[in-house]
Order: sequence, then C-alpha cells, then structure tokens
Amino acid sequence: MQLKGRSRKQILEELERANAKNQRYEEGKIFCSMCTKPHKLAIKAYNMFLCSNLGDSGLFEGSAQLETDVINQLATLLHGPGAVGAIVSGGTEANLMALLAARNKTNIAEPEVILPSSVHFSFVKICNLLKVKPVYAELDSNFRADPSSVEKHISKRTIALVATAGTAELGVVDPIDKLSEIAQKHAVYFHVDAALGGLFIPFLPSTKPQFDFSLPAVASITVDPHKMGMAPIPAGGILFRGPQMLEYLKTETPYLTNRYQYTLVGTRTGASAASAWAVLNALGIEGFRKVVKSCIRTTKVLSQGITDAGLSLAVEPTLNIVAFRSTATKKLAERLWSQGWYVSYVPRYDCIRMVVMPHVKQCHVIAFLRKLRENL
Repeated sequence: MQLKGRSRKQILEELERANAKNQRYEEGKIFCSMCTKPHKLAIKAYNMFLCSNLGDSGLFEGSAQLETDVINQLATLLHGPGAVGAIVSGGTEANLMALLAARNKTNIAEPEVILPSSVHFSFVKICNLLKVKPVYAELDSNFRADPSSVEKHISKRTIALVATAGTAELGVVDPIDKLSEIAQKHAVYFHVDAALGGLFIPFLPSTKPQFDFSLPAVASITVDPHKMGMAPIPAGGILFRGPQMLEYLKTETPYLTNRYQYTLVGTRTGASAASAWAVLNALGIEGFRKVVKSCIRTTKVLSQGITDAGLSLAVEPTLNIVAFRSTATKKLAERLWSQGWYVSYVPRYDCIRMVVMPHVKQCHVIAFLRKLRENL
C-alpha cells in the first residue's frame, strides 16, 4: 500500500482502463458463461442495498424480509410451499450446504455420496472439504445419470444422491423422477443441483421434466438467481424441503442480533437478495416465460445452423446449451476464441459448448454461424 492516497481522477481513470479489458455481455460474443447481463432493476436494487448485511439481520430487517420473500417465491415455483433456505454466494455454496446437512444428519463414519459423472465440478471441492468420498455413477447414451448405476452404488455409507437439472457442460436433465423413486426406496437424502435449470425448466412452453419438490424424495434444491434470474453476481440459492434440515447447519452467534446462523458465509450482502427480489417481481411468471421462449428460439437457430454447417451435435439440446463436434474440435474452439468468439471446449466430451443466455440474441448467433463456417 502506498503512503499517500491518489486523486479521485487517477483512481477512476485506472478503473476505467481495467474495466475496458473486460468482455461485455451485450456484445453477444460471450457464449461460454451461465451468467448474463443483470436486469436494469436488479442493478438499481443492488446499489440500494450495498450496505446491508444479512448476517446480522436484526439490523437490516428490510433486507431480511426481501430474502424471505425471494425464498418463498422460489419455493412456490418449485412446488415446495413450506421450503426454507437462503440467498448465498452461488451454486457451489448452495451444493456445499446441502451435502453438509446430509452428512451431519446421517453422522456416518466414512460417508459417501453418489454423483453422476456429469455432475458439476463444485462437488469435487465439496467432497474434499467435507471428507466425503465421491462415488460416480455412469451415464446413459444421452449423457444423463443411469438410474441402475446409481442404485447399484448405494451402500450403508451413502449419505446422499445428487442429480442435475441442466448439466453445466451439456445442459441435459437427469431422470430425476426415477432417481427420486430410488432415493425414497432406500431412504437416502436426495439433492438436485438446478443452478441453471431451476429458473428455466418451470417456464418451458411444453412438457417439462420433473425435477423439483413435487417429487417426494427431493430434499433440497440449488437454484441460482445470478444465472437465468438475471441478478448481479453473487446470488445463488439453496432451498430445503422443510426447516428441520436447518438444524444440521445451525451455528450459535454469541454477539449478533440473530441468535443463530445457518449459512456458511457469515457476512452476506443484502444486495443479492434485493436484486433477485426485484427481478422476480418485475417479470413474474409471464415475463420469465418470454425470456425462456426467446432463449429457446435462439438456441434452435444456433443448433440448426451448426448442423447445416455439417457439424454434429453432441446431444440434442434440452435447455439452452448447445454442444457440437468437428474433425478437430479443440483447434476450432481455439481459433474461434482467438477471433473474439468466447466458446468453451469440453475435453471429456471433445465438444464445443455454447450457452444461450438472455444476452445472446439471434443476430449474435447469425454472426457467429457466419464466422464458424469461415473457420471450417
């Protein structure tokens, strides 16, 4: 740290230079992110609540009420009107809280969790932190968790099963209804990571895959408002079917206005809850349906353009993720990136992955497809 402070002008100029190096969602070239440009009202709400701390909610009752309202709205949307939870830093913390509760509830000496091999990488971190052994189940031909493989791995050490509603790499939805039956049969805790799909699947215009609290064995769900909820980062979400699971997360707080905390992070900004609340109330179900419909339409344009270019899809799109292959997939991904088109290369599937978030418009997709054909 320097001895004397710098001028306001110098600081702002340097911040502008740093910000100029960042990519802009609105330019429509970020196809590798599951986050998006925040809704305008969400930005206003975030700025209004910058100084509030949900970790000391007695001082910030308004922020706490907004968080409760967000959780209640999400719970109703996900068919769990009695569900409880919190707005947290993201899907990683939400998934961690779910497995921590499951581990503490079972109190097994050498715990194991059964994960589809397609599960999000956050579970690698989580298993390391919690000293829980990951047991990976196989996938079916559509890259979804194979129920027979999941059931085969259940043992007396199993503390939880995990499924994904919208995998991060291919966007597929595991057969959560069948996995719920297995979890119920064996009386095993069942967590659904719907960080992406939780605010996408409910608004699909046609048949929706079952994934939420309407399935009796689902005990907890991760859903991220900073993804399809268009809230500023960070705004993750964790919901538990009922308040009893919070007992396994409870920590006494000897000097704060609230006697207990249930989240991992102690100091939590109320801005995240306020911004999520703003979007949920500004859009409502009809507004979210329009956003999802637009993403689906753009996804179809992208996937059709890719197949028309003679490339093969890794899997037919389920949500708003398109994955495809070429004769030299990794090199193609590197060329596109070097030309300012930000796509992901997924080594284990040898595919290019693209996410059609709300900031991606059809004009952006058409421009990308033109550049794609030039590189073939």
